[in-house]
Amino acid sequence: MNIYINRELSWIKFNKRVLEESQSSSVPKFERMKFISIFTYNFDEFFMVRAGSMYDRSLLINDVPDNKTGMSSKEQFEAIFRDTQPLYRLRDIYFKNVRAELCEHGICHRNTKDLSADETRYVKQLYKREILPLLSPQIIDAKHPLPNLENKKIYIFVSLKKNDKNNYGIVPISPMIERIIYLPSEDNKRSYLLVEDVILKYVGYIFKNYTIQSRSAIKITRNADVEVEDNFSEDDIDYRDFVKLIIKKRDKLAPIRLEFYTGVYRQSNKPIKYLSERLSLKQSQCLYSETPLDMSYVYALEERLQSESGNNSELFYTPLIPQYRRDFNPFKSLTEEAEKKDIFLSFPYYSIKPYLKMLEEAADDENTISIKITLYRLSNNSEAINLLRRAAKNGKEVTAVVELKARFDESNNINWSRQLEEAGCNIIYGIEGLKIHSKITLITRKTDDDIKYTVHIGTGNYNEKTARSYTDVGIITSDSGICIDAVNYFTGITLSLDQIRYKHLLVAPYNLKSSVINLIREEADKGTEGYICFKMNSMTDKEIMDELALASQSGVNIDLIIRGICCLQPGVSGLTDNIRVHSIVGRFLEHSRIFIFGRGSNRRVYIGSADFMTRNTMRRIEIMTPVYDKAIADELYHMTEYMLRDNVKRSILCSNGEYEHVITDSKPFDSQIYFYNEAYNQTP
Repeated sequence: MNIYINRELSWIKFNKRVLEESQSSSVPKFERMKFISIFTYNFDEFFMVRAGSMYDRSLLINDVPDNKTGMSSKEQFEAIFRDTQPLYRLRDIYFKNVRAELCEHGICHRNTKDLSADETRYVKQLYKREILPLLSPQIIDAKHPLPNLENKKIYIFVSLKKNDKNNYGIVPISPMIERIIYLPSEDNKRSYLLVEDVILKYVGYIFKNYTIQSRSAIKITRNADVEVEDNFSEDDIDYRDFVKLIIKKRDKLAPIRLEFYTGVYRQSNKPIKYLSERLSLKQSQCLYSETPLDMSYVYALEERLQSESGNNSELFYTPLIPQYRRDFNPFKSLTEEAEKKDIFLSFPYYSIKPYLKMLEEAADDENTISIKITLYRLSNNSEAINLLRRAAKNGKEVTAVVELKARFDESNNINWSRQLEEAGCNIIYGIEGLKIHSKITLITRKTDDDIKYTVHIGTGNYNEKTARSYTDVGIITSDSGICIDAVNYFTGITLSLDQIRYKHLLVAPYNLKSSVINLIREEADKGTEGYICFKMNSMTDKEIMDELALASQSGVNIDLIIRGICCLQPGVSGLTDNIRVHSIVGRFLEHSRIFIFGRGSNRRVYIGSADFMTRNTMRRIEIMTPVYDKAIADELYHMTEYMLRDNVKRSILCSNGEYEHVITDSKPFDSQIYFYNEAYNQTP
């Protein structure tokens, strides 16, 4: 019996759980619309990367099947669209539900057919004055072929007729045009239209000499699965310039998905057939939506609504401010405190300030020799970057390992690398063939007596923005064993060495997987006395899953708290009976990675940057660290206990491969809200 689930189909089920949050009674009404937006954005990225990758592989003569389910890339590609179609229909229903609920609160997304005479006059004048001059329409015929459709850009596509001759017209929607059009109101309602609906209504003013037979908004999704290192030569002047060229290629790669949105107008099969033929797409790759194709407008709408009405608890989450832990004193030296005991960081419940204070002290301390750090994704106004630049200007040696291959953040990271370089920092782009995903900072100080180290290792990026919305954990430590391993780690990165031996840290792709497998086997040897709990984003690594299945067969109790992809099927008789798979999807993105082996005094706890996916264990540089501080290890264990009690945002993966929300008779318990309340209550 197969104990595996296909990776791509598992991800689609995860995104369904995201969509279902839009109907949760525990979610404020406007926040529900944001979950529909997140669902839409997630699918955009999924089709660009994962479906794009499947498409490329399906063209190969030797289409290597999935090593878990045996599905070929072609079969997976077809299954992706098969499982996506019903979710589009579900999204349309949920969007209509949330749209109606918001209108009851005076936030009305209007249809152009439902406008009053005064509103119609207003919109028509605005269209002629502010929208029409910014449009660049084109007739498509023998002399004017279909232009290159940019990835994820919205176009208006119309079927035209003139003198018994059929044509098509296309109108790109310029990003210079405001997406939301607010209607004048006298009843305190905030009514608005989307610009694509307005252009659809008045597109006849563009093609005046034609009869319009059908009209729709369209969006093409192109394959963006481009490996940055492909065709890179050492002779290139600057690796950053090469990455920029790769980014530009994404708008010209093969189309993967074509979406149609007609608003209040009827759908026509004729333009779908025409475009699918021109773009070499199958009909199954053409998806019809009654929900706007780009939901990013929701965030601009949120900003306006909050500025007008404040934080209405019926519409928005109550603002929660990350707190200082009781054991953190902002007036004491964090470095000195870390020498006494390890410091625990837990976002977004507690502030990122202790980590930034560590950087600030290092930047200004005359004893600091060097700061070494890995950078993957950063906020737009990064305080961490400013502190690194400050350290360099103060004469410290700053080495930043900047991962330019962080997908869709390449441009951002190119900008940061240039700023750091201009400040005098040493910039390293990593190791060929391996993406550096580890989260580690090493600070070295020289005193009269000794060389001292302070190390931070975490599960999330050094990003002040996501530290307020992602759950992540980390430790700041001066443990000599971990610090020496950290020194060796950066030596290996800077000199491209792959034979470094680590005594404490688990580093992929070198000793991480083998060490994890050994730890699983040790629990398996304990039989029914063994226990394993993994908290992570995704799990696809077959070797690790096979070891978990064997441990289950030995009687080990195993809890897997996996937000997204899980390719291991629990509850299969005789194979995975003792494995339980949980998923928490809530207000904050569950991003922390916690690994627990055993119970009681023999328990070992690790945290780190790695999910147990093959890409993480074999094709990335990742770090897991043991948590030696007993108080912190206990706290991490208890955090997983509370997550396993969650009966509001937790789902469980059933033996039939489907997820079900946890339903109990006990009092509602939301683990994320519990952790925030705990943070507030701990503050002096």
